Amino acid sequence: MSVPKHYSITSDIIYYIKYYKKYEPAVLLLSGIEIILGAVIPLLGIYLPKISIDLVVQGVTVSRAVFVLGLFTFMMVAVHILEAVAASGKYHLYNMQRANQVGLLFLKSLRVPYSYVESGEMKQLYWKAYQSFEAGDWSASSRMVTGTVGIIVNILCFALYSTVIGTLNIWLLICLAMLALLSYMINMGQIRYEESLRDEQAKIEKRRQCVKNSMGHIKGAKDIRIFGMSHWLIKLRDMVFAEQREVDRKFFLKRSFYEKIGFLLSFLRDFGAYAFLLYQALEKEVSASEFVLYFGAITGFSNFLLCIMNSLSELRAAANSANYLRAYMELPEEDLSSGNRHTSELSMPLEIRFEDVSFSYRDASEEMEEEEKVEENKGRCIFKHLNLTIHAGEKIALVGVNGAGKTTLVKLLCGMYNPDEGKILLNGIDRNEFPREELYQLFSVVFQEHFILPFTVGENIAMAEEEQVDKERAWNALLKAGLKSLFEEKAIGLESFMTKKLFQNGVDLSGGQQQRFLLARALYKDAPVLVLDEPTAALDPIAESEVYDNYNKYSGGKTAIFISHRLASTRFSDRIVLLEAGKVIEMGTHDELIRQNGKYAEMFRIQSNYYETGTIEEGEAECGLI
Repeated sequence: MSVPKHYSITSDIIYYIKYYKKYEPAVLLLSGIEIILGAVIPLLGIYLPKISIDLVVQGVTVSRAVFVLGLFTFMMVAVHILEAVAASGKYHLYNMQRANQVGLLFLKSLRVPYSYVESGEMKQLYWKAYQSFEAGDWSASSRMVTGTVGIIVNILCFALYSTVIGTLNIWLLICLAMLALLSYMINMGQIRYEESLRDEQAKIEKRRQCVKNSMGHIKGAKDIRIFGMSHWLIKLRDMVFAEQREVDRKFFLKRSFYEKIGFLLSFLRDFGAYAFLLYQALEKEVSASEFVLYFGAITGFSNFLLCIMNSLSELRAAANSANYLRAYMELPEEDLSSGNRHTSELSMPLEIRFEDVSFSYRDASEEMEEEEKVEENKGRCIFKHLNLTIHAGEKIALVGVNGAGKTTLVKLLCGMYNPDEGKILLNGIDRNEFPREELYQLFSVVFQEHFILPFTVGENIAMAEEEQVDKERAWNALLKAGLKSLFEEKAIGLESFMTKKLFQNGVDLSGGQQQRFLLARALYKDAPVLVLDEPTAALDPIAESEVYDNYNKYSGGKTAIFISHRLASTRFSDRIVLLEAGKVIEMGTHDELIRQNGKYAEMFRIQSNYYETGTIEEGEAECGLI
């Protein structure tokens, strides 16, 4: 995917300077010390031989020579030690900050609009940003620090050494600089080629991870054995590895080509410079001590040019990854606090009204560019001029085939999406007049996806830190959800940890138990509106009946919405709404809809026939919800 915005290397450097200034200023201090000392050390290094020869030529006493060289050596050792301490301290601090940046990225993902969370392009951007931290010392955040320090040190050294070489011959300095620039251009060509392989490598890595997960996931062990998939998976693995080897072959062949050209240029540059210096020495244009000084300067000059190019290459590569991070961190955030009304003004239970609501899914990148009209997205239109009223305290069942818009309606209701047209009214007030953070508190929702964290049972029910958990309320929610006796029988307490991701003795629940647990979470929140999105998909008929009874029992006094494919579960609802292609095509109680003998009655008959006979006649599946 393309990055929404390109950032220059200078801009990236400034970004990280601001970051460390805010979160870890010591990194900047230690980097400054390392830069100064890193520039001084090489300069001292080329002057030590010159001073030594000058002392010999001048015929100073041994004691004088030992004193001068000893003092100079002591100064070099002290500078080396200080530089190493600064570099080590900086390394430790910026590596620790990598974990903090991952945390900030995750927190950012919680603040962007929900449409971005579901967008395929935004998901990819998030993982590209996350992967920028995954390479250890080669991570973008680490390389931006080392690359910036490296390039500043080498530019300073280059300037100091250029001054020394310039006193020998200015044209020599110009020739060396031109050859270095040519080497840099070749190096950039190598980087651009490697970047051109980036997408291809990412696709292969994605396939490799897919094969790896399929072969190593315990959930697939039974299927692999029963269906004899091992040979097929090995063949698939070999195919992916062959693709990887081909990309690696192209990568290393091209790198070898560029390296050979770079080596040739370096040889010509150094050979020419050394030949000129030797000529100057033979012609008595430079003294022995000056020869040693210039020789060291030319050697260092070439090295610093190479280091500058390497640092630029490092910064360029780091910037390519950092751009994904910055692009994600600069996404607009959901406005949670704006609103001119407060939900405390609402009387309970709530009446909910969808008034002429139209909605289409579109990619988040399109939303960033402009607000499009529904008519421009007819191919992806979910609702068009939907009108639906859920009365205060009413229990309503939403039914329909997959893709009818049931879950989308819930997302619109809860404020995760905004309608393209129309309004959603709460007790006659536009939902958008309330702050989002207050709006979210009105709903207890059990979604289809299981979201259980490796925290304690109590924290997972309350979705709050342990000290904030109301234990009596938590146990009461587990009782209502039908899990309390099971937990007591297995000695599972509110302090027990969930899942085995982090804890060997963590609590793992079956599919049906997980759905009961999520129901307990919704009951603990005790919001005015209760929404259950397919809560019984993994339950057997008896357990399903118990959940429905509990749902009916504990939703008293609340406005409740229940989404289901199983029509037998809807009988207790005050009203059933049948959605098809984003439209309400039938509405009424179970008995009323059966008497109408329309689409709902047909679906109910098909499902009833299936449960009685275990078969569906040809063609009936197209009309049913099985």
